[in-house]
Amino acid sequence: MKSKHTVLILGGFGFIGRNLTESLLVCGKYKVVVFDSPNLSADYIPPHPDLSVILGDFNSPADLLKVFSEHHFDTVVHLISTTIPATSNGINMVYDVETNLVPTLRLLSLMKEHGVRKIVFASSGGTVYGPAAAKTGGPIPETAVTSPICSHGIIKLTIEKYLVLYKHLHGLDYLILRIANPFGEYHRSEVQGLVNVALKQSVKGAAIQVWGDGNIVRDYIYVKDCVLAIHLLMEKNLVNETVNVGTGVGYSVNDVLSVISRVTGPLQIKRNPGRSFDAPEVVLDISKMRSLIDIRFVPLEIGIRNTYKWLLSHNR
Repeated sequence: MKSKHTVLILGGFGFIGRNLTESLLVCGKYKVVVFDSPNLSADYIPPHPDLSVILGDFNSPADLLKVFSEHHFDTVVHLISTTIPATSNGINMVYDVETNLVPTLRLLSLMKEHGVRKIVFASSGGTVYGPAAAKTGGPIPETAVTSPICSHGIIKLTIEKYLVLYKHLHGLDYLILRIANPFGEYHRSEVQGLVNVALKQSVKGAAIQVWGDGNIVRDYIYVKDCVLAIHLLMEKNLVNETVNVGTGVGYSVNDVLSVISRVTGPLQIKRNPGRSFDAPEVVLDISKMRSLIDIRFVPLEIGIRNTYKWLLSHNR
């Protein structure tokens, strides 16, 4: 009998991580080791015979070493990020480097030392390209110029460059996934992610904050579709590639709020001045992804309805 593939998911009980953990366990071909915060709520730890959990601090060299000392992995999936675009240009800029870039370099060193040959990295399709790529018009391909205008995007892009360097120096295989704007179940942030934040505010009867005129366009992907794409790309054994993960369809903030209002009823909206780091339009070209996997996307409104139903049932 073929042994199961062992995957370490860093941030495996976060938003994308929890959904991906479930997806890999359900298919029955993987042993999953999750590394996540010791402050994790117990309801985010589902028991499963193929699941092991290590709680620790990604910024602690000792905690990371413990992970690699106790387990052997075929693949590492790196989903941890301690910052969001909206705050990374402020007082969090040094924090961004210290808590994302530096620990990732420690991670790569540990992978080399322990003979782990492959990493899947969740980069940011919304921030690594920047306004220069958006100005070219149309969906943005993986080959587009990268000119991020927020620290979050710069760190993501820098990690991408180090992955390429580690391939060159040490033969470490990588798969970089530039993910669009995911929404859906298990989302916890109160400030990042338009769809989930707007739905949470509507449940509370509170105003939804909108920056600018609401005409900023983004590519929104339902998280179940997002993790299905990640799962399928992992099973293709694709290495040393960068792939956009999105829907290839753009919706403005106003479009999204209009759909949400059909699901929840009238919304309270507070308009604020625009933000300098928001590119006017970022829609991903997913031609490469479609050439590799067969995926049919959940329509935006159905994904929003599913998310709203989950929020109500979990009182979130």
